[in-house]
Amino acid sequence: MKTEWLRNTIKDFEPYFVAPIAEKHVINANENHFNVLSIPAVKQELIKALDTFKPQIYPKPMADGLRETLADYIGARPENIICGNGGDEMISYLLGTFMNPGDTLLVHSPTFDMYELGAETLGASTIKVRDLAGYRRDKEGLLDAVKKYQPKMTVICNPNNPTGDLLPASFIEEVLKAADNLVFVDEAYMEFAQKESVVSLISKYPNLVVLRTLSKAFGLAGMRCGYLVADEEIINAIGKIKAPYNLNSFTQLFAPIVLKHRDEILKLRDDIVKERNRLFDELVKIPGLTVYPSCTNFLLVQVENKHEEIFKALKAKDILVKIYRNSAELPEAYRISVTTKDVDDTLLEVFRKELS
Repeated sequence: MKTEWLRNTIKDFEPYFVAPIAEKHVINANENHFNVLSIPAVKQELIKALDTFKPQIYPKPMADGLRETLADYIGARPENIICGNGGDEMISYLLGTFMNPGDTLLVHSPTFDMYELGAETLGASTIKVRDLAGYRRDKEGLLDAVKKYQPKMTVICNPNNPTGDLLPASFIEEVLKAADNLVFVDEAYMEFAQKESVVSLISKYPNLVVLRTLSKAFGLAGMRCGYLVADEEIINAIGKIKAPYNLNSFTQLFAPIVLKHRDEILKLRDDIVKERNRLFDELVKIPGLTVYPSCTNFLLVQVENKHEEIFKALKAKDILVKIYRNSAELPEAYRISVTTKDVDDTLLEVFRKELS
């Protein structure tokens, strides 16, 4: 293929890399290890609902029933919600609606790569505000950058991926007051933080857009169900570029059932949080290793040496973690999804052995 055929903004583009998976225990993608279909009531209700399922019919273009269920869950109006094929599609739609070539995106760093990559493909540039020591966000620096640059969009991942850091809603409100343009808050992991969402600020700040997902705490990563919450005018604008039938009928059928059983599922979330805290307490004790406090279902870990050796030793135990190679922002780091005690104990065994 002639490279001249490519759009200029992607000629030298490095896409987001997903490693091939051969291991039994995959703890590199922050997935929920619990299968919601193991809850008898959820499975029974889905089986019953399948009697009404018509796969030959296109799905509802705006996922009306799902929007109503989500609105009840987060305390918003259906008109303030737009649903899509996972959070990644929602990020793509948001950037595609508002970012022009030459526009500026402001992010804290390190954070989820897809914001910068999405902006890059559209010809926009990115300004980064580096974290303070210990991967705590530089609130003063971030606020100053918003005031100085007034970027087309400011992105705050909260809690942050991959550091697990959580900013208070009061600070995000400060950013909203300082920003003339859009402020995008990614709350994919907020259920694990169990803190105040900024969704309640939508009616007060028309420049606020919040991303939520059912992939993480609700365990529907394979169903791909993400949603944006914002002022109705913003939702309508995003609707201009949304594919007509972007969210499949089965997800629209199953997701409301899962949300209906949220009390049972969020109790399982509590178990993951307890296991995260236990794993953190054990990792802290290992010499040569630094683990950072987290409000999510994962932990960021750095080692002083044997970075690749530990990764290979984990693979030999059938465990795949997220490894950061050649990263100036995350040197000698791994991101570890919290799963079961058995898997976590095996992981601890490897770290202790390799760093002893």
